[in-house]
Amino acid sequence: MDTLNHFETRVKKEDQEHFLQLIQIALADGIVDIKETAMLHHFGCKFGFTHLEIDNLIDISSKSAYKHPYKLTVRFEQLYKIMKMVLADGVIDKNEMRLANNFAAVLSFHESEIPRLLALLIRGIKEGKQSNELFEIYVNTRKE
Repeated sequence: MDTLNHFETRVKKEDQEHFLQLIQIALADGIVDIKETAMLHHFGCKFGFTHLEIDNLIDISSKSAYKHPYKLTVRFEQLYKIMKMVLADGVIDKNEMRLANNFAAVLSFHESEIPRLLALLIRGIKEGKQSNELFEIYVNTRKE
């Protein structure tokens, strides 16, 4: 396998692992409603998955392990998408928030900053802000 194919395979695997996180958020309350399914298909297509692949990933999501990316911008983007999924049905379920907290920890955000970070994301998403805008706010207000 040449280097380009290896890189493409690695990126596809990372996208798949992140997509599985989004599915787990959708499944947190025990059901994937129509709005959550639509958002999963939207994100899945952006990752380059077919609708059949998306449906298959939904079926196998509970069995997958996840390894977070190194770059802060990528980790923030992933948490942003997770929070968009939490907010997809307009209701923030306590199980969804528990999972979002867990994913933030898995993404190596410090435990002390997670509540503030999730609050920033929820508020920003509700206001229609994009991840890059929220990332700038996060970085500028982050305590070192």
